[in-house]
Amino acid sequence: MKYAVWFFRLVFGAWMVPAGLNHFYSLFPQPMGSKPLSHELIVALLGSHLFDIVKAVELLAGVCVLTGFYAPLALLVCMPVSVCVFYWDTPLEGWGSGASYFGEAALLCNCVLCLAYFSNYRSMFALRAKPRTFGAANSASVAQPAGAGR
Repeated sequence: MKYAVWFFRLVFGAWMVPAGLNHFYSLFPQPMGSKPLSHELIVALLGSHLFDIVKAVELLAGVCVLTGFYAPLALLVCMPVSVCVFYWDTPLEGWGSGASYFGEAALLCNCVLCLAYFSNYRSMFALRAKPRTFGAANSASVAQPAGAGR
């Protein structure tokens, strides 16, 4: 299992780093979409400069996943980008097209890696979570007097 996670980290990071870097330093031509809706979406993203944020997230997530530095957080931050890449490559460009495989792979890698890091997210799924106040000591590290908490 360890090698499978390593493989998905390598594939995901090796994809996201050049894809994100390409926007800031031209490595290959940016696909503009071969269908009217996909072309319209990419033009809107570029025109609104939201594409700058998308590509910065891709680059940062790729570096974090490759290095292991805040990888679980980077995967969650990159999930909306992966879903949009999947949507642009698959339904908008056409199911079964060459581009659709890239979108499917991006979303698959992100989902598999999120599952691999699920233990890091476990506390987010608490049914009744209580917020901690700033400056409060961690309740697990502070000794409670006998009879406290009843």
